[in-house]
Amino acid sequence: MFDMKKILHCLCVASIMLSAACVNTVTRGHLQEDETISNIKAGTTTRAEVAKQLGSPSSESSFGNRTWYYISMVKQSRAVWNQKVTEEHTLEIAFDTNDVVSSVKEYTLTDGKQIELVKRTTPSEGQQLGFFEQIFANLGRFNKKDDATSNNHGRGTPSPTGYPGR
Repeated sequence: MFDMKKILHCLCVASIMLSAACVNTVTRGHLQEDETISNIKAGTTTRAEVAKQLGSPSSESSFGNRTWYYISMVKQSRAVWNQKVTEEHTLEIAFDTNDVVSSVKEYTLTDGKQIELVKRTTPSEGQQLGFFEQIFANLGRFNKKDDATSNNHGRGTPSPTGYPGR
């Protein structure tokens, strides 16, 4: 007959091979080019030269000295498991007031820090209504037909905006 251990072994090997075959790699952002990055020198390269060599940045600083960020990330997903970031590269290029490169810094995945998100919620002010209270709260709040503020949906007096029912 069949040996149960061999069948289980074959099933395990087959499932591992299937999950390894279902790898999806996604690359996003600016592709890292070491040769081009090595041409950027602090104190000599201008902002226009950086834009010509690397293109537009992924992000720019909002305040302080003008700083450009070129960001790339490679994510892999296997079958049903969550995506995992396998590579991350950030190039930070800062410019002085004359638009000349003042510093070039590179960051990788190992330079990143894991930030744990807070799962608390901030309570809102006011009354907390339950499901049925929300449903029945509108009963009796409908406008009467003779009321001047009622919504005529285009019948009767035109609205001041010229649109029916507004």
